[in-house]
Amino acid sequence: MTEFLLVVLLIAAVAVIAVLVLRNRRTRRPSPGRVDPLADLPDTWDPMKIGVADVITYAGIDHVVRGTITMTEGGVSWYEHLLDGSTGRRWLTVEDDEGDLELTLWQRVEGTDLVPGGDVVVNDVVHRQVERGQAAFRSEGTTGTPPTGTVDYADYATRDKTGLLAFERWAPTQSWEVSTGRRVTPAELTVYHAQPGS
Repeated sequence: MTEFLLVVLLIAAVAVIAVLVLRNRRTRRPSPGRVDPLADLPDTWDPMKIGVADVITYAGIDHVVRGTITMTEGGVSWYEHLLDGSTGRRWLTVEDDEGDLELTLWQRVEGTDLVPGGDVVVNDVVHRQVERGQAAFRSEGTTGTPPTGTVDYADYATRDKTGLLAFERWAPTQSWEVSTGRRVTPAELTVYHAQPGS
């Protein structure tokens, strides 16, 4: 009988200890350690909200948005962002083309006497004009353009649409600036907004 009572007391003691341990675990709060500052950022970003001082990572290289140009023509707006990174400067165009998001990275071509008109051949590849017009613009940050004005533009593409060519003239008296471009997807870019919640 004494052995039976001893076993019952031992089981009761283990049960009490287990209850105390479980209660302690529930009430214990995690110690306030270092917190990941990016943990609460959303996994997705809105390309239409890119702005000056944002950081955009493309192909493993960080680029700072130095300036933004907002273009408007016929009630439609699109954006050109000047990106500055360790491999130089490039432009990112963001446009909502009737519900289709178009992201294009552009690289300026220096020292060319190319002008829009008819087919344009670059590196033995023929580019045909797909769009031409004049847009009003306003700029913020560093863009190399006046704060406001108009820009003449002409967009060209190869037959398969993989090779892109753009002409821009920021004032009637200036020469054409020429850029080559390629489409990118949102998955190829990572954006860190300078203003949280942007």
